[in-house]
Amino acid sequence: MCRKVIIHMIKKSKTPYVRDLYLAYLIDGANRTPTDNYPVRERWMVATEPPKEIIQWDRRKDVVDPSTTGMCFYCNDEGFTPILNNPKRYVEKLSKYACIVGVDPSPYDNMPLVVQKSQIYLNLAITYYYGSRGMKVIPNVRIGDDRTLSCLEAFPKHTLIAIGTHGFTHRLDNRWIFAEQVDKIIGELEPTGIIVYGPASDDIFGIARLKDIPVYQYDSYTMKENKKDRERRLSEVKTDER
Repeated sequence: MCRKVIIHMIKKSKTPYVRDLYLAYLIDGANRTPTDNYPVRERWMVATEPPKEIIQWDRRKDVVDPSTTGMCFYCNDEGFTPILNNPKRYVEKLSKYACIVGVDPSPYDNMPLVVQKSQIYLNLAITYYYGSRGMKVIPNVRIGDDRTLSCLEAFPKHTLIAIGTHGFTHRLDNRWIFAEQVDKIIGELEPTGIIVYGPASDDIFGIARLKDIPVYQYDSYTMKENKKDRERRLSEVKTDER
């Protein structure tokens, strides 16, 4: 007996498939800055209170209570590259934390300007995306050289902001450059408080303290480990003296 074969033809779509190579979904619905079209972070996204603790992403196994912990990305860029490549995949994992400090792709001032701006864009776009997904964020203000100062148009005024000093302020010449940038950031954004991950010396944050802007300092992982090492050596010295 012959079987009748029915062939279903699939209608080809007239609309070509386009891969979202630059992750346009991250800034869907975002307002843009007038100068460089950076996505603007809205005030309603920003946490109003500093978290009890801040942990960097590559040390997340150290988190005791995510509900009181802010997650930051002040670590080597390769440590959070998977998030940069696929932010959507990490929404559920990051949602459990009290807040997210904006991602921190490094815009070094010796990079070509176009690369500096690209790194800053990633910070702004991914943080905007997480804020739009209902997470509380603390804007991480990270600029390159003075030609990137226009990115400050993308940050809301009169909110908490975050600034990471770990690894950048060891050299004295870097410290003065950093201090000048912090002065400009404070003058432009007039923050209600500054979250600092790493050292918060008066050399850099003296202007904030003079203006009665609260500075909330959190020890970096390296600072914590160095403190443990000093305490261990001191304990060994006392034991030897007995």
